[in-house]
Amino acid sequence: MKNKAKTLKKKIKRIWKYIRKFIRKSAIYRLTVKEYRAVKSRIRKVYMNYMAKRIMDTTEIEPNKIAIATNTFTYTCNPKYIYEEMIRRRLNYKIIWLVNRKNIKKFDYPENIRLVPIHTVKGLREVYSSKMWIDNGIVFSDHFDKKDGQLHLQTMHGSLGIKRLDNAVLCRNARGKSGQRVVQRESNETDYVITNSQFEEDVFHSVFWKNTDMVRLGHARTDILFTKDPYRITEIREGLLERYGIPLHKKLVLYAPTHRTGLTIENLSIDYKDMTEALQKKFDGEFAVMIRMHKRTKNIVLGKEGCEEPAEQVLFDVTDYPDIQELMMVTTIGITDYSSWIYDYVLTRRPGFIFATDLERYNTNTGFYYPLEETPFPVCQSHEQLIEKIEKFDYDLFLKRVEQFLEEKQSVDDGNSAKRIVDWIQTLMPEQLP
Repeated sequence: MKNKAKTLKKKIKRIWKYIRKFIRKSAIYRLTVKEYRAVKSRIRKVYMNYMAKRIMDTTEIEPNKIAIATNTFTYTCNPKYIYEEMIRRRLNYKIIWLVNRKNIKKFDYPENIRLVPIHTVKGLREVYSSKMWIDNGIVFSDHFDKKDGQLHLQTMHGSLGIKRLDNAVLCRNARGKSGQRVVQRESNETDYVITNSQFEEDVFHSVFWKNTDMVRLGHARTDILFTKDPYRITEIREGLLERYGIPLHKKLVLYAPTHRTGLTIENLSIDYKDMTEALQKKFDGEFAVMIRMHKRTKNIVLGKEGCEEPAEQVLFDVTDYPDIQELMMVTTIGITDYSSWIYDYVLTRRPGFIFATDLERYNTNTGFYYPLEETPFPVCQSHEQLIEKIEKFDYDLFLKRVEQFLEEKQSVDDGNSAKRIVDWIQTLMPEQLP
């Protein structure tokens, strides 16, 4: 009898499995699930807004507490290097790092860092009990109203960037009243913006932060580009190569295009094998290309460009590597289209190229603060031009243009930005006794 009962139970489970499979494939089920999730999302939003007002009014500020967040909710950019300088000094600050609950990846964070999910009641309590907020994009303003007694430091994630930021304001305003509130909060509730140049200050004053104090201390994330520590360089390089299976003897090219509407695989139409052969002739040594896609276009599928054997592979997808600064540190050649990372990379004084096949369309839709030709980097609008510019690259002329470019922008990045920033933070937030 027991065996018959078990057999019957298995049959019922099997039948139910097929019924569930059928139901889930039906349009009615999908519609019901979609509506359920939409209602659940609205209810949660109303609840979190209610809790935010309540917690904001009842939570006391802890004078030595700092909340940190990045626009990607990962351990990267200026906040990472400011945090590490605080830890190096053993400052008596309570520091929490805001993360997206759905995408927590512990291996991207130091073991001792205190991670707090942002869209939670706990996250609200931690943020509203923090004396200082530090972010690198419109993160805190997107989720919180700042209350009296709190300080908001904005570090941004661009550097001497050429892309116009006006679209960021327009994009948020297009979201209606909620987007306009974000713009208003970022404009009115940011106490300081940390910059690296006169150029950045002029740009920032023209967009979100018209009346906000600018503090020219440099970008902490660029310090790593000045490091001469061979152990640190070797550790990061070997860890990177092992993670992606890149041969140890290869020199590295970083190709990291930016996001834009209408980006296709054709816009990235480089023959990577052809390019690495041209680089080998010009700069000596064998090259591997690390491609790092923008988070909004990371799903564009890239092939191996005709390489049949793994030993011949020249293209490696490093999109999931969290810190582009570490990639830049070990890179020999940099290539992008309109991304601002290359204006950090310029500090290394290593060769770089602009590969922009849709330059005219991008300039029309987004626009630049200055022509690409005014940068130190050779501008290429086709694969053929890229190969030609590599073959004719004049390093002495390039170096001269780099120094002129940095002087014109009045850049102060020199490898000591994090120290200056933390020195300044200590004047705003003196350490409290344990």
